[in-house]
Amino acid sequence: QDERRGFVKIPRQITLWTVASVLSLLVLGFVLTWQSAQVRRRWAVQVPTQPVTGSVVFRAKGCGACHGPTAAGTDDGPALRDSRSLSGLPQLVTAMWNHAPRMWQLMESRHLPYPALTYEETSQLVSYLYVSGYADNGGDVGRGEELFQTRACVRCHSDTAGNNQAPLLKLTAGVEDPLSWTQVLWNHASAMQTRMRQLGIAWPQFQARDMRDLFAYVRHASNATDVGFPDVAGDPERGWKLFQQKGCIRCHALSSESGRLGPNLGAERPLPPTFSEFGAALLNHFPAMQKTMQVERTEMPRFDAHDVTDMAVFLYSLHYLEPSGSPLVGKSVFAWRGCSRCHGQEAQGTAAGPALRGGRQAYTAVRLATDLWRHGGRMYQHGRQQGQPWPTLQDSDIGHLLTFLNLSPEQ
Repeated sequence: QDERRGFVKIPRQITLWTVASVLSLLVLGFVLTWQSAQVRRRWAVQVPTQPVTGSVVFRAKGCGACHGPTAAGTDDGPALRDSRSLSGLPQLVTAMWNHAPRMWQLMESRHLPYPALTYEETSQLVSYLYVSGYADNGGDVGRGEELFQTRACVRCHSDTAGNNQAPLLKLTAGVEDPLSWTQVLWNHASAMQTRMRQLGIAWPQFQARDMRDLFAYVRHASNATDVGFPDVAGDPERGWKLFQQKGCIRCHALSSESGRLGPNLGAERPLPPTFSEFGAALLNHFPAMQKTMQVERTEMPRFDAHDVTDMAVFLYSLHYLEPSGSPLVGKSVFAWRGCSRCHGQEAQGTAAGPALRGGRQAYTAVRLATDLWRHGGRMYQHGRQQGQPWPTLQDSDIGHLLTFLNLSPEQ
């Protein structure tokens, strides 16, 4: 009987252990799912309807005094156009943070007032800098002239009315930037392709910088008073409507779905590093797109007004994303960068610095930039008095820091 009781007891223990294990796994799965939802938040941030409105903030706050009125750079400040360091929110905030001490020192030496920015102004400024990061600086006129010859543009286009059938001036009337010029060329592409076939000229394949330099030369040859490029004045909301109305969405997905005829143009796919290279990719794609649309029996879209600019800014706005990260890594970064010296190990606040966690407002990249403008000067002066260096951030830090700061200390 004792042996039988022992045999009965063992299966009961195994059953209890099994049930306990299953419950533990369920609890663990729930915790991991909850933490994943907390940690892996990554969302597109609304780019203001007109990012160019941030240029007003840029100039009003004195940024243009060092970086140039269109962010093209000066001897005192680096160019903010065509800058891979501004190609996303983490890169933007990191660049602003690391650049701040030099900026404050320069302003102090020149007795310049320190600008105060609201959250809305910072949002406008950051979106303007983001779009400017893809805008082109002025091109190389000499190289553009060489390309004009080697790509056989000169076979049909002259810089005067001359004997050639297509005067150059027709291609630059009212055009001030590479995206607008891309639109002119696109609308002209079917006629241009027909004429090129008659002359035995192959459709050109533009490489990096080609469109920028060609446009610089074309403007120069057309006696443009300024060969620099103005601010990009695209409207992403209108661009999204055009993307649908012009039929682009039929062939180009904006998500990870497959099965479309054209390449994915969503946030998962890297876009060209400048708007002129975006234009080059669009024109390189023209012959293949034309063949596909002939098979599908649809018409090639024609663009008016600022259509191409608006659609380009819309597509680039899909990459304007809040970074995600790990709160555990964020806590370590918070300590590694020295933030915990004043704000505490848990960012709970100390006598030297306020609490940063548990507030009502969510931490975003724009809020971090706003706090830098509001309080960074005092932080910098306090650090200098304490003999502490200004913390240097890396792009990869931002998502982890924001995730850590957005979790309350109780979590």
